[in-house]
Amino acid sequence: MSGNDDLPPDLEELDRQLRGIRFVPRASFGPELVGRLRRGERSKGAVPPRRRLPRLAGAAAIAVVAGSFLLVGVPRTVLIDRCCYDLDGGGDRDDGVLVRAERDAKVHRLRLYEDRDHSGHFSSGDVIRLDRGGEPAIRSGVADGLVTTQHCCLDFDGGGPADDGLLVIGVPPDRVMMAAIYERRSGTRGHRAPDAFQLR
Repeated sequence: MSGNDDLPPDLEELDRQLRGIRFVPRASFGPELVGRLRRGERSKGAVPPRRRLPRLAGAAAIAVVAGSFLLVGVPRTVLIDRCCYDLDGGGDRDDGVLVRAERDAKVHRLRLYEDRDHSGHFSSGDVIRLDRGGEPAIRSGVADGLVTTQHCCLDFDGGGPADDGLLVIGVPPDRVMMAAIYERRSGTRGHRAPDAFQLR
């Protein structure tokens, strides 16, 4: 007997063979393990080495600060592309407006373009007819035959409701002298004249 009285006699030989088995790692396992550790690989659940903890803490701090700025209300700008209208008085509905603005607030940039490639949105082949910053401005030059065009009511500033209007002053067929966005006051109906509102 093997000294194990609980083992049936017919399994004593199998028990002796199993106890004689020895597992030895392959010869390449040691160098492979060292290489993985040098490359920074870790097993699941392993604690990162101490030298990396300050970097991780710094990254976490940056993420917290960035998240707090977003929660506090750093202005988020949106880009609105509306096409296709006759904004320059030329007769063709081939003009579009590109607006970069804070939602339902300040307009930072306003561009009027001619949709040359008929894509229905601004693309590299289109011609910019007016490019202005945050404040409405009238271009200098010959202004004979001015035409005023008004489009209301759409969402031109990304605020959500269709409460914005676009006012364009130009000389047909393709010269734009001035453009501005205005917002219709709540409670008003229909296409009101923009002179009752602050132009943006």
